[in-house]
Amino acid sequence: MRKMILVMLLLSIVLLSGCWDRYELQDLAIITAAAIDVVEDEQIRISVQIFIPRAITSGETGEDPSTGSTFVREGVGKSLAQAVADLQTNIPRKLFWGQCRIFIFGKELAEMGIQKEIDFLVRHPSPRGISNLYVSQEEAKRMLELIPPLERYSGEALRKLSQQEIGIDTTLKDVDVKLAGDSQSIALPIIKVLVSPEESRQGNQSIPVIDGTAVFQRDKMVGALNMEETSWLLWLIRTLKNGTISVMPKGNEEEVVMMPISGNVKFNPHISKNTWNMTFSLEVEANVIQNETLLNLHNENTVKQFEKEIEKVLKENLTQTMEKLQQEFHTDILDFGKRFHRKYPDEWKKVKNNWVEKYPEVNVTIHVNAKINKTGDIGPPAAIPRDWVEEQ
Repeated sequence: MRKMILVMLLLSIVLLSGCWDRYELQDLAIITAAAIDVVEDEQIRISVQIFIPRAITSGETGEDPSTGSTFVREGVGKSLAQAVADLQTNIPRKLFWGQCRIFIFGKELAEMGIQKEIDFLVRHPSPRGISNLYVSQEEAKRMLELIPPLERYSGEALRKLSQQEIGIDTTLKDVDVKLAGDSQSIALPIIKVLVSPEESRQGNQSIPVIDGTAVFQRDKMVGALNMEETSWLLWLIRTLKNGTISVMPKGNEEEVVMMPISGNVKFNPHISKNTWNMTFSLEVEANVIQNETLLNLHNENTVKQFEKEIEKVLKENLTQTMEKLQQEFHTDILDFGKRFHRKYPDEWKKVKNNWVEKYPEVNVTIHVNAKINKTGDIGPPAAIPRDWVEEQ
């Protein structure tokens, strides 16, 4: 019996197939980030940041940060597919996209439209749907050539900035879904080169940083929000973890600064007498992190006053941001269309083909309920005489 089992095992080995299409690590060019620009004659140029694994292969314990751990190669063609094919002819190793988490579009290309490029990235089996997308204020290729002082390469620095939720976080999958959805509007973070007052050893020793939000109507960039406007927009998308709110109480020339710790926003679409309405209900909790006034924050009436001020500040700025999205850009990046479609499918069918014209007519109402959770370990402002403190 044992001999029979052994014979069967030996015979089964013959039937096992090997990995005939496997590539060894030393045969791969590992792409860490990619940049897509439009160049002369409206041709598409793709630039890729390729990792140099010399420290791994040689067993070295460190590298000279001034030399960088990546290099940049490019390919040009009438389409992104042709540009990638041209890129492969310039690299002796097989392109490997599995580690590419960053795709950057140049602003000029973004304004022309990125649908064709998105089609290639989504259709190609290698780029990941969780990859982050950005728009560069200048040529996207420039962002790949930067040598960051802390991280190994600029793509990694940009990815870590996105993880801190400083700006809009948009993936390849998000763009594919939204452009095919009801609203057909997307928002991508805008990036620029950080200008440092310090003298660097090399002109390109810097990092890309997030500098606002590019808003798209369908696949074309139609405008941008600055960082302040982006921070207000984030209140309607998720809790702003790294932001602050500053309020100035009545009768004071100084401010109290608070940091949000939790928040929740609810959207309520409503149609009445052929009038389309959208109501935001925002609830937020915040902690006081700095008191520049002379007010005692252990006073309950003072805290309630600050809560009202928070509500006022949020409502005013959120209203201004929404007016800009509706009246200036006509971009439904908060998916009003999708929400109306779910609640009023019959009414939606009547306007879906001209939603771009209907969207600015939607009446927006914003309700804010703010609560201060903690005022710090002390009530009165620190480092001033007690008799200077104002009680309310």
